[in-house]
Amino acid sequence: MSVPIRRGWPTFFGARPADDLEDVRADVAFLGVPFDQATNDRPGARFGPLALREASMRLRSAGDGEGWLDAERGERILRGVSMLDIGDVDIRTVELQESFDRITEAAAFVRSRCRFPVFAGGDHAITFPLVRTFQDRSLTVVQFDAHQDYTDERFGQRFSHDNQMRRVSELPCVKQVIQIGLRGALEHTEPWEAARRDGVDIVTSERIVSEGAERALADVRPSGDTYVTIDIDVLDPAVAAGTGFPEPGGIGYYQLKQALLLVAERTSIIAFDICEMNPTYDSGAVTARIAARLMLDLLGAIIPSRE
Repeated sequence: MSVPIRRGWPTFFGARPADDLEDVRADVAFLGVPFDQATNDRPGARFGPLALREASMRLRSAGDGEGWLDAERGERILRGVSMLDIGDVDIRTVELQESFDRITEAAAFVRSRCRFPVFAGGDHAITFPLVRTFQDRSLTVVQFDAHQDYTDERFGQRFSHDNQMRRVSELPCVKQVIQIGLRGALEHTEPWEAARRDGVDIVTSERIVSEGAERALADVRPSGDTYVTIDIDVLDPAVAAGTGFPEPGGIGYYQLKQALLLVAERTSIIAFDICEMNPTYDSGAVTARIAARLMLDLLGAIIPSRE
């Protein structure tokens, strides 16, 4: 029976929702992490997964498994790749470590049921409980971000969106950390000095803007499996204002896309997250649409189409 009625609710790129978790199987599975309990500035990133779903519906595929044509690359991406929207982590408590445990448990489930997991936050603190899901792998973590998030302790707190990369670097499975897009005026030098001491590779936004992504990232060579984390504030807030901690300057969409594709060419990416999309400050949902498109761009570079 053909009736002009659209049923259901927004899912990532119109992917099938996981109605029965016992029957979850897909090439790509999306998990929302509606969490912003660890922000020390403007809250609202907990609404990021819903905003990303709604924005991504504009990019829904013409048909199940049809994929998309990247007009600029002249290539069809993600054809024949199955996608599933698992839903959101059930964040039910203000107790930080319990929330982290729930995030890790949900991420582990998604990882066990799909070829490639994608996580949508949420403030950037979620990267720590997500990365620890991959304790059985030897990882490089590539971070796209305006900020280092490498503080050891702030206001007596060792777990927040200001120090998750420090905690990530301490995980036994993480062998290398690469930070791309950093900028800003630092109040304290200890995080920068600690990152240098720990062998963190740093590529600033200014280098990408002045030299171009390919030249600026020429020495970026992740080893082993790679987890990519994207803080949307790596983009210039003139382009993407919908974030909790906008930083003057930054890179544009094309520069970030090229950088992501370069990383995908050079390493085996096993998962990624995108964080700090804050719809409270996103006039016209512009940032959400950019973030959704970047998710497709990166997925298309990681997973080849099937004819």
